[in-house]
Amino acid sequence: MKRCPQCSITYPDSERFCSNDGAQLVPAEPAGHPTVAAPAPSNEPRVECSVCGGKALPGEELCPFCGARLNAPEAPAQPSFTIPRQTVLTPPPSGSQSFADEPVPIPEQSGSRWFSGFAIYLAAAIIALGAGAWFALHLSHNAHVSASAPSVAGPAPSPAVSGPIAALAVHQPVEVTGESSSDPARNSEAATKVFNDNAASVLDTYKKALASNSDLTDGVLASLTVNPAGDVVAGSVKVSTSPNPALDAELVKTMMGWHFTPFSGSSVEVSYPVVMVPKAADRASVESALADKIAAMGTGEAPEYASAPAVPPAPPAAPSAAAASSPPTSLAAREPITPPAIAPEAAPERPRRRHRRAYTAPPPPRVSLLTRVEERLRSDRRLGRVKAYTNGGGVVTLYGKVFDDKDRRLAVATAKSVDGVTDVIDTLQTDTASWARQEAAIAAQLQSAGLNQVKVKVIGHDAYLSGQVSTEAQKEHAVTVAEGAAPVRVRTNLIRVVPAGVFSSF
Repeated sequence: MKRCPQCSITYPDSERFCSNDGAQLVPAEPAGHPTVAAPAPSNEPRVECSVCGGKALPGEELCPFCGARLNAPEAPAQPSFTIPRQTVLTPPPSGSQSFADEPVPIPEQSGSRWFSGFAIYLAAAIIALGAGAWFALHLSHNAHVSASAPSVAGPAPSPAVSGPIAALAVHQPVEVTGESSSDPARNSEAATKVFNDNAASVLDTYKKALASNSDLTDGVLASLTVNPAGDVVAGSVKVSTSPNPALDAELVKTMMGWHFTPFSGSSVEVSYPVVMVPKAADRASVESALADKIAAMGTGEAPEYASAPAVPPAPPAAPSAAAASSPPTSLAAREPITPPAIAPEAAPERPRRRHRRAYTAPPPPRVSLLTRVEERLRSDRRLGRVKAYTNGGGVVTLYGKVFDDKDRRLAVATAKSVDGVTDVIDTLQTDTASWARQEAAIAAQLQSAGLNQVKVKVIGHDAYLSGQVSTEAQKEHAVTVAEGAAPVRVRTNLIRVVPAGVFSSF
């Protein structure tokens, strides 16, 4: 026998739950305890539980098997997970009702839990998709900014150049000063464009200088004064790494032929840092030296070389024809004279004659010191290639070429003889020194080629070979080596061909 622990009603051993309150039955007490008989079964149809399918007596509110409320309004269908059916190995006693093979549903709360889990999963998926989209947009935005943003480290590196280089410094900016320096027609970008458009002329000027000195390197800070019409009205070399008046003069002359875009502002001064090297490997050292020179340059320091178009003196004002032909009465009209009262018995006073002051022409303008020095140098044909410039303080710098050291000393003495010259700076080059350098270069190449007994003499652009070789091929090879080592042409080849003997040293 079994009994209900809540109401103490006893049931047969085949029952599992109390039909009154739905509590699970427990074994009944031993004999001696009062026993309450179970109510007789009713003939009324039992109520079927909508959850577990168990049968309950009429009037019961709770299912005696699963505890669900009976006759409750049907709730909306909720998704549920069904636990697989369990197979009971031991069959129940005959006549008893068993639900071991029936599916055991999850309580009502499982539906809301499933819905909450699904909502959380859906929210997490949406958040993940949003984060992925934001990250993709972020990467594409950074890539767009990196592609469109200008470079800060400075200008893009130029392609490798094998020959001479004459270009703007990479790490030294182009500067424009003046009231109109911010105007698009005169700012640093516009000035840089003008240089790039005329860079070929600067390179040609440097190549001409390399013809006389193949190892020439220089870094200069060239300054140009540009008027509103776009013309360069003045130019100078403020500082340079290797002072070379000849190259400075030619460079300024070339740059003064440039033209900027006209505009309605005021004049500006443009400073170009220019680096000129025979090969790209020397560019970094020359640019560094130029930066140091510019940093050490004083504010009021005079430029190393300055040039400006000569301004013609104003002609003296000629006397006007009207003034020359005006009668004396015009002077009297400007300064009237009141005659004294004439007595009846006195004769009238004669008017005084006025003499016009004779015109005196102004003295001729004084010729500048530079003009007088150049005229004195041109008076001697041996000094025809000598040029000069002055800084305005009486110091004259000579540059150019002469034949030899004797003519060099003559040029210095001629410049010192001009009145007003206080000192002369000699930067002249001689033809004989240039020829000697070319001879040394050719001789070194001949030695490298194994032509030890070949000698060379250079005069001007001509070379003369002498000595001896063992074959005709070596004689021709000597000509090729000489013309490749220096800008010369072999005018005479006096090399003798002496065939090598058995015991010859050749």
